[in-house]
Amino acid sequence: MGLFACKKKEVYPAIPSIEYKTAYFYQNAEGIDTLMVLVFSFKDGDGDLGLDGNDTLAPFNAVLDVNGRNINPYYYNLSIDYLEKINGVFQNVTLPFSTDTLRYSYRFENITPEGRHKAIRGDIEIKISPSPFPDPSDTVIYQFYIYDRALNKSNITSSVPLIWNR
Repeated sequence: MGLFACKKKEVYPAIPSIEYKTAYFYQNAEGIDTLMVLVFSFKDGDGDLGLDGNDTLAPFNAVLDVNGRNINPYYYNLSIDYLEKINGVFQNVTLPFSTDTLRYSYRFENITPEGRHKAIRGDIEIKISPSPFPDPSDTVIYQFYIYDRALNKSNITSSVPLIWNR
């Protein structure tokens, strides 16, 4: 007679879900925040998260507009919008001489697990520099979402209000 331990397989929807966890800052010798690390958790039922370096053909290819900006939403699989608190309300920040808003876009690597069971969960940490504007707001939030390789968009979630020490 043998005893077998069964580990319950985790089951998640095929559409990824994310949740803000925390953010922390790195400071220089003068006590000025020079880098923030944004941490969020993810769950995905079929594990098709991340892109390989050779994922450059459609639908993951860069599509450039007349100004040389990528307009294909699937080229990047993580988008983070920067919002500043202006007159008590968090608002997207428009880039100077443009109608574009400040967005950080990333391609994170393929993290699909090996084996038959592909459900996956974990944490992602992203390093973000302070706003490039000379007179940035002290209080900001970051709204973000991810795409999986099936082009499913996760929920949009936000950080808590964060205060950059400048």
